[in-house]
Amino acid sequence: MAEQRPLHVEIVTPDGEVYSDDVGMVVLPGVDGELGVLPRHQPLVTLLAVGETRIRDLDGTWEYIATGIGYAQVLFDKVLVVCDHGELAGVIDVHRAEEAVRRARERLVERGDPGAQAEADYFRAEQALKRAENRLQVAGRRS
Repeated sequence: MAEQRPLHVEIVTPDGEVYSDDVGMVVLPGVDGELGVLPRHQPLVTLLAVGETRIRDLDGTWEYIATGIGYAQVLFDKVLVVCDHGELAGVIDVHRAEEAVRRARERLVERGDPGAQAEADYFRAEQALKRAENRLQVAGRRS
């Protein structure tokens, strides 16, 4: 059987590079659903939502990364993900993520009246809750 062609994946955030390696496949959390990318994929640019990015290494094992909003650029055998945050499952501080969920829920309760929901504070608290819940979900994937 022929050797599998690699797909190079890079995930970068404002804090720097989170991941860079040759892999077999990547599954991204698109705004309209998941997007699986294999080597030789047609070029595209797509928006990403807060979610779990899954990467299948060349040996078939899976790695999980909690990623935030951003975009992905696919160019045949290379995927560049630019997002507002990203953490490998193995390095997520579960206690810190649980505290972030608690704080975000408190802020949402404080802003629960219909008039306040349009405020920027409500939006930020809602996004913080999504990020923290995503980090907890991905942290549960570590082996």
